Amino acid sequence: MEIDILLLTIYLICIGYVVYQMALSLESQLEDKAKIVPEPELWLAALQDQLTRQGLPGEMATVVGTGPPPLKPAPSLCLAIPRSRSADQSEQDGQVIVQVLPQGALPIQPLKTLTVQVVNQTRSFQVGVDWDRSSFTLMTNQVRRVMRPIPGMRLDLALPQVISTINPNQFLSTPVTSEETFGRDPNTQVLQVVAPLVDVGQLLALPPPLSVYSLDLVLQLTPLTGRGLRLNLLLPFRFRLERLPTKSPIPYVHL
Repeated sequence: MEIDILLLTIYLICIGYVVYQMALSLESQLEDKAKIVPEPELWLAALQDQLTRQGLPGEMATVVGTGPPPLKPAPSLCLAIPRSRSADQSEQDGQVIVQVLPQGALPIQPLKTLTVQVVNQTRSFQVGVDWDRSSFTLMTNQVRRVMRPIPGMRLDLALPQVISTINPNQFLSTPVTSEETFGRDPNTQVLQVVAPLVDVGQLLALPPPLSVYSLDLVLQLTPLTGRGLRLNLLLPFRFRLERLPTKSPIPYVHL
C-alpha cells in the first residue's frame, strides 16, 4: 500500500513538472503587447473651446464611448448640430460622430496606417474632411502631412487631395498615413506605403511624455441649401502608448 502511494506521488509530481514546463514554454512564445490609450478629455476641451470662439455652446461636443454601427466600441467625438446658429439649440438637425482607430491593446509592431471613420447622422448637412489641412504629429510636435493611400497612385504627392464628402446618412471609413511613409515601386512607379506611420516599439522606448502621437482632422460642415450654419473645426485626436505586462498562460505559474 505504501509503495502504491509513493508511486502515485511520484507520478503526480512528474505530471505537475511537465505541465509547469509547458506553461513556461507557452509564456516564452507570448508576444509583448502595447496599448493605445485615447485622451478624450483633451479632445473635448479643445473642440469645445473652438465652438465657444465661434459663438456656439461648447455642449454641442461630447465624447461617446460606443457609437452607432459600424463604429467600433471605442471613444469617439460627437457633434450635435443645431438647425441654425440663431435657432433654439434644442432643435437639432442631427449629429456627426468621428472615430480614429486603432485603440486599445495590440501587438508591438509598426502601424502603417490609422483608420478614420465618420458617421453623418444629420438631415441637411454635408460633412467634409479636408486632408490637406489636417496634420499628423509624433513626439515633439513634428508636423507631417496627412495622406490617403489610394491603390494605383502614380501622381506627385505634392498635388492637392480631394476633400472627402459625407452626405446625410452616409459613412466614411478610410486609412490615412503621412507623406513620408510613401515610396515608388521601382518596376511600376506606383506609390505605396513602404514605411510605418507609427513605430510602436520605438515610441515605447521613450519617456512617457514623448510616447504620444496625434491626428488633427479638419472637419467642414456645410448646409445642403447653402444657407445657415457653417462650421470649420479641428478635431485633435491625441493618443499615448503604454506597454502591457505579459500575463502567464497559467495563473500562479510564478508563485
